[in-house]
Amino acid sequence: MAVKTLKPRSSGRRNIITIDYKKYLNVDKPHKPLTKNIHNEAGRGNHGKISVWHRGGKNKRKYREIDFKRNIFDIPATVKTIEYDPNRTCFISLIVYKNGKKSYILSPKDIKIGDTVISSKTADIKPGNTLPIGIIPEGSFVHNVELTPKHGGQLARSAGASVQVLGKDDTGSYTVIKLNSGETRKVFNECLATIGFVSNEDHGITNLGKAGKSRHLGIKPTVRGSAMNPNDHPHGGGEGRQGIGRPAPSSPWGRRLMGVKTRNPHRSSNKLIIKRAKGKTL
Repeated sequence: MAVKTLKPRSSGRRNIITIDYKKYLNVDKPHKPLTKNIHNEAGRGNHGKISVWHRGGKNKRKYREIDFKRNIFDIPATVKTIEYDPNRTCFISLIVYKNGKKSYILSPKDIKIGDTVISSKTADIKPGNTLPIGIIPEGSFVHNVELTPKHGGQLARSAGASVQVLGKDDTGSYTVIKLNSGETRKVFNECLATIGFVSNEDHGITNLGKAGKSRHLGIKPTVRGSAMNPNDHPHGGGEGRQGIGRPAPSSPWGRRLMGVKTRNPHRSSNKLIIKRAKGKTL
């Protein structure tokens, strides 16, 4: 396990559990041609209105352009670096193709500097190689899985994530996969997937340790509705601590929250879902 607990020399350090990055990373700065500036929107949408509350004031960062498509076929590439990416929970790797082209990919678990990866229908089943999911053996674990051919990976991209290949469906045109959420669904055989688990699987057991670290990440404090006055929130009011006085939790504007189905029942991809995630129904 590559996590470390800091010595409690102060109250702020007492509960910090962090990743021992020195065991994984080998560079401090990203490859500049593959970075670009991003503007901190502070939770605001394209109309300038807040759509995600309690966001803003985070550290500046550069965006690393990740190759989710992996569409340079039959040209081997060498892993040059394993780097930290502030925009995602997993590590990223800089790969250099034999023709000189460079790109960032999601770093698979257990990949090392100098390893060779390739996108090909004839590639070996080893971490980092990308193949059409229809020819990947049953029981294999993959990540960065496409939902639509040539659109780039959309599934299993966060730290430690993976998707298990269960086999073909009755028609033979789809591959059945199982997600970490428990959902079982079908994807086209032509969709690309990368072998292995996503790196930094210990990310989930880290502990920021103090409120200031959340502020650096752009997360501002959240006040409970039950701590407000009744004119500020439907949960507010009352003497002392008590219930919200409603059949179900509500938003500040009175809309019901928690347990409300938000997925469009007419989405075309619903027919590809065999079993919904735990606790959910079609």
